[in-house]
Amino acid sequence: MNSPLRAARTDGEDRRSGITHIHQGNLQFGSTQATGGSVFQGNFVGGIVVNSTTARPDYAGHFSHSSLGPVKAFVPRPTLHDDIRRQLCDDAANEGVKVLVVWGLGGAGKSQLVLDYMQQYRDNYKATFWIEAGRKESLERDYVNLYQALHGVTAGDRIVRVEDAVIGVKSWFSGRQGPWLMVLDGADTIENEQSSEYIDIKHYIPDMASLHAIITSRSSTAKDMARLDGVQVGEMEEGQAVELFRRYSQLPQSDADTEDDIKAIVKELGYLALAITLAATYVGRTRRLQSDIKAYLPEYKERRRELLSRKPESLIHQYSESVLTTWETSYKAITDQLPEASALMKMLSFLSFDDIFLQLFDIGNQAGSTGSIVGTAIAPWPTDINGVEECFKMLERYSFVQWKGDKKSYAMHKLVHTWGHDRLSQNEQGKVGVAAFELVAATVKGCGKAPEDRLRLVPHVMTSFSLFVGTSGVLQQPTDGILKELGWVGIFLSDVGRYSEGRLIKEFVLEKRRRILGDEHPGTITAMSNLAVTLGDLGQHQDAATMKREVLEKRRRILGDEHPDTIGAMNNLANTLG
Repeated sequence: MNSPLRAARTDGEDRRSGITHIHQGNLQFGSTQATGGSVFQGNFVGGIVVNSTTARPDYAGHFSHSSLGPVKAFVPRPTLHDDIRRQLCDDAANEGVKVLVVWGLGGAGKSQLVLDYMQQYRDNYKATFWIEAGRKESLERDYVNLYQALHGVTAGDRIVRVEDAVIGVKSWFSGRQGPWLMVLDGADTIENEQSSEYIDIKHYIPDMASLHAIITSRSSTAKDMARLDGVQVGEMEEGQAVELFRRYSQLPQSDADTEDDIKAIVKELGYLALAITLAATYVGRTRRLQSDIKAYLPEYKERRRELLSRKPESLIHQYSESVLTTWETSYKAITDQLPEASALMKMLSFLSFDDIFLQLFDIGNQAGSTGSIVGTAIAPWPTDINGVEECFKMLERYSFVQWKGDKKSYAMHKLVHTWGHDRLSQNEQGKVGVAAFELVAATVKGCGKAPEDRLRLVPHVMTSFSLFVGTSGVLQQPTDGILKELGWVGIFLSDVGRYSEGRLIKEFVLEKRRRILGDEHPGTITAMSNLAVTLGDLGQHQDAATMKREVLEKRRRILGDEHPDTIGAMNNLANTLG
């Protein structure tokens, strides 16, 4: 049954048995021009299987353009694996072809998961077909070659039109008994029908009851084309992530400290399969890290963008793109379809990556509109909450955000959040960061008195505030208006019982006021008074009393004993002294 194996030809090789051309006859298909289309039959392992005889009435084995199988270091993900099997083998869903969409963020491990499924259950199918659907050209190439394999078209000089190949493949399946498994891998360009890269993926799937078709995609809306629920591939479980790191890093030691270090690394990488794979491979090839794994995280934080930009090695990782390249591709597609969504993506990188609720962007008549606060810094920006919702839907399509039904809010993967910030220039970071803070401050002012609503804002307040502090701060000279907003937000944090966070902001405001205005300026003295109150709330009564005495002394000297602010400072000190 199996034909002899032959190594894949390079583009420059001739083929004496004939040349097959791929030709497109209408605008539905791409501009692929390929010569030397090969026939794949039998159990394909490591090379192209060529059979120049006429086609059999049936086909058995495996079809693919390149050697396939899970990578050597693959770590099983049994929950997802079992979910694929359960849905495909559910007898209640046996009307017509069973299409299952496996979707998730680029680099989450979708293809490896499906490869593992195909390898484990290959014997349950009469034949398996792996179609590379990441580009129109590769999809059309594989369909022409599959047509040749199924119909025995190997000899002579002939033209094969893509549309004829698709029809021919579908007609071959019609009336035949399976079961068959067809995988269309990397079908990401299925959203924008106006794009030259658009693929109508459903057009390529034969409609027959004995066919199982799995589509892998970064698009979450791909699942809507199928009756089955689909399988979302997200973060790895901690144990799986640790094991994946171990297999690629090949660390010699395995003590408890090393285990903790690995756990810290995979957590920082957001349990994303491709990021862990690349990081562990780097560790495995860097001798100083082999002997000191603790040094990796500081290096990663300093060289994050460079390390995430490393391209996988095809022979080891079976993946052609870096983590960042996959996301940049999706980001470009979003920008082409809905520029406002790419603007929202920038904004989200300066808010907390968890519990992103729509009320953040629906400030209505509170302190101004979303557009007036943000639009001057980030353009184009959606003009109302309906536009914001459409932007979120677009980001969700490409798995940049996920809807969390239990919280009624969106979440973003930790690494995507970091990448969204790092990809911006320093000037953009400053503009977007200020806009994000002003948006959060406006939401704080209009959030009402409900404790749960106010506490929900705290992570977003602190994420946006991080723009102004530390070595990563890109805005070292905040305006007077920003400092006033920060002072108000610091008081808000104290009001909701988040005294430690309030202290951080109030200390920042006081330091900036002193440097810009001087010690005797009323704004500086007010900032000192606000901080003193928070120190008292934290139980640091001696420090609070010292600072309140300084406030009282300055107000007496500048304003006089009878001034209301002086009297207020006196009362504050008395309250602290008890």
